[in-house]
Amino acid sequence: MSPTLHPATSAFASETAAAKKILIVEVAGLGDLVHSLAAMGAVRETWPKAELHCLVRREYAGLLGLAPWIDRVWPYRRGRSLAPAYVVDTVRALRAERFDIAIDLMGSDHASTAAWLSGAPRRLVRRPGPLRSRHAWRWFGTDVVEHPFGQEPMYLQRWHALQQAGIRSAEPVSRLRPAGSLDAVPGAGEPGTRYVHLSPYTRHRRKELAPAQMADVLLRLHAQQPDLRLAISCADSPRERLALDELLRLLPFAPWRVFAGTLDVAQLLALIEGAALHLGGDTGSMHLAWLAGTPSVCWMSALASYRSWAPDGERHAMVYSQLPPGDHLLGIPTGAVVARALERLRGQWPGQGRWRKV
Repeated sequence: MSPTLHPATSAFASETAAAKKILIVEVAGLGDLVHSLAAMGAVRETWPKAELHCLVRREYAGLLGLAPWIDRVWPYRRGRSLAPAYVVDTVRALRAERFDIAIDLMGSDHASTAAWLSGAPRRLVRRPGPLRSRHAWRWFGTDVVEHPFGQEPMYLQRWHALQQAGIRSAEPVSRLRPAGSLDAVPGAGEPGTRYVHLSPYTRHRRKELAPAQMADVLLRLHAQQPDLRLAISCADSPRERLALDELLRLLPFAPWRVFAGTLDVAQLLALIEGAALHLGGDTGSMHLAWLAGTPSVCWMSALASYRSWAPDGERHAMVYSQLPPGDHLLGIPTGAVVARALERLRGQWPGQGRWRKV
């Protein structure tokens, strides 16, 4: 471990009280970004006069455009095919800002390296968990905070972790400006329409319901509430668009709206905000529904780190599988998904507990 890396204490905040510019590095997925918002709010409250910047993946930068307490968003492209000149130019631009502090809430090799390359003299990092081998944080951080993994939702983990360094807020708040009405969603229109939003696909097919089961869920909901409209969205990837075409062929009715990779993250949030219910798997849309306060029913494997990532609160129901996934997610009871969906459409939140396995 680097001799410059030390356990952070509450003195960190007081020692850096005069900081003028702070960079938060959040270059992972959409769920990570959503679960970092409360921690970002604590940074803003601790340094109310500092400029707060955030390095974030380009496709998610629009979400931070709804955060009035972020002074500048740095959209960042990731990928092995990046031109070296792009990386060099980004590093030069970051270093020209002369950041006083860089904060890395993940401890991934990519994020820790980015924090170091920013040139900030104080680099606060959360020690990563044991699931993946990560090493850069040991050499590129200057101050480290530790907090247990898996015992509470990730947004609370990160918010509590920063308290060790004296970075505090009155409560873990993840508020953003409203994403806007359906008028902001191309092709949606008809404000006031009552609809369910479905996001059936993830980056990995093994985390999705099989097409026939997904169609069965929708058919049962349609039979119970035929006047309820359906909006389906997916990412702009060939695999997801092909999977969506297959699902549409299995449905004997036409969805109200279909967005096949045409929405940016702010438009997707607006679509989810306007829905009566969100349905989906373990993907970014699940976290946007939690952020928006839209009731949701989602499914994931109980073998995953669900205690960290499942949406918090009883308006959000999770249906878990106890079986190892195959080509698709196995062992999800269709009846349980439909029953939880109908409960939430009726405005009922049966006390199921935060992480109850259905």
